[in-house]
Amino acid sequence: MGSLLATVLPLALGAAISPTLFALEVLVLSGRRHPVSRGWAVAGGAAAMLLLYTLLGLTVLEHVVHRRGHSATDAAIDLGAALLLALLAIRALRRHPTAAESHNRMASRMVDEPTISFWGLGAFAMLVNFSTLVLFLAALHQISHSSIDLVEKAVVGVILILIALLPVLLPVLLVTALGHRADPVLLRVNEFVGSHARQITAGIEILFCVLLIFKGIGELP
Repeated sequence: MGSLLATVLPLALGAAISPTLFALEVLVLSGRRHPVSRGWAVAGGAAAMLLLYTLLGLTVLEHVVHRRGHSATDAAIDLGAALLLALLAIRALRRHPTAAESHNRMASRMVDEPTISFWGLGAFAMLVNFSTLVLFLAALHQISHSSIDLVEKAVVGVILILIALLPVLLPVLLVTALGHRADPVLLRVNEFVGSHARQITAGIEILFCVLLIFKGIGELP
């Protein structure tokens, strides 16, 4: 399991670097009405979407990948993910409203909506958080492809999901535990992340694009 975890962990950490999800969660937690319950609702919606994505991803990968070792299928998945990340990096660097800005406007319009609606907001934010999902799928491929037993795969899968959810889990856990004492830290981090969101997102996408290209080339039969 250790070798699989070593392979999956970098991809999981890359998937966890999401200025969009972090900014959305901090915005919800800074609201005046039920901020903690709404923050957990956003985290719950994001988790539910990620679990659905995991189920679909593993189901598809289980039918696509039939053998261990180097294969054209492995290379195609990694190189395809690299291409998607390259396109997302170009998109992130273009001058247009970011996903974080769109989600923030949506959250602002939902100020009078019931808390249950924020489950949908979290699910939607995760659904369109493409860079996270691309890296998450690459990590799922490694888990599905591994020869370790099912229990160990499940453990690595849970670790992957928890790490990918850190942008929404960490803020709400801090506010739940510390209350308003967490506000200064979250606001400072959010200010930095918000002002550098494009660069952070594009940098992560370019880095993993390069890594997946080399990995995919090495897997060509």
